[in-house]
Amino acid sequence: MLAHNPQTLQRFRCAPRGAMQAEDALKRNGAVLIIAMACCLAAPAAGAIQGRATIWDLKIGEPIVAQPQPSEFRGFACGSNGGPPRAPLSGWSDFRRCRPEPDGLREVYFEYDDENEYIARAHDDDREISRWAGTHEVTFPVMVSALFDDAGILKGIRMVTDPRPDHRNDITEADRKTREDAYLLGGVMASRFNIEPPRDCTALPHAEGESPVGTLFIKEACERRDPAAGRRYVVRANLYRKPGQSAYNPQLPTQLTQGQFESSAYIEVYQLTSAAPQ
Repeated sequence: MLAHNPQTLQRFRCAPRGAMQAEDALKRNGAVLIIAMACCLAAPAAGAIQGRATIWDLKIGEPIVAQPQPSEFRGFACGSNGGPPRAPLSGWSDFRRCRPEPDGLREVYFEYDDENEYIARAHDDDREISRWAGTHEVTFPVMVSALFDDAGILKGIRMVTDPRPDHRNDITEADRKTREDAYLLGGVMASRFNIEPPRDCTALPHAEGESPVGTLFIKEACERRDPAAGRRYVVRANLYRKPGQSAYNPQLPTQLTQGQFESSAYIEVYQLTSAAPQ
């Protein structure tokens, strides 16, 4: 950055070999300055927030060695069919410690890396906090997991809306969908997987004691097989009241209840084997 140094400029002005030589030297140093500035702009700024791995980076049909490194995620544990984590794990390779599901697959729960969130919070950047806080998909808090067979092959992934962030008490809240909107993620994912409701979805009937939330009763199960991609997609969306839940306090009919409803979305993507029905 010689052109910004007053002593350098003075030396060029006073050079005995003439103004032309000084001008040439200034041009040369100006070119160096421009190149240096371009390099600085091209390089990431110190502390700049980079991307992070998500559930979509997992490779269905591939062994553990082909999956993202465990260091790219956090919070490994045995899963509970899309529910909260159970026994802690050190990474993918611990999958055999998890109890197999009825189909023989073992569920490994994990969370997205939180380094970006801490950087954003250190800078009080609300927009970046919302971008990186917690494990989420299109602003819906989710619980994600990987499904391995006994040979260590990833056969599927699972994503379930997570009700827990509704109870967080952050100094700066991330902009997240609340539990009452959780069922909407089902529609988002159905569209992503080219699921057509008239063709691929079934409206499940009310079970005994279930009732609508206002005028809405949603209990839908969708499935689509895509032989070309080698995938089977499963999406379920729910919005209803369970038996015993009500919009009003039965002891005080003028008082509204809080949170007495089921609102959720359940998404799975499986490897479609040649033995699967078409």
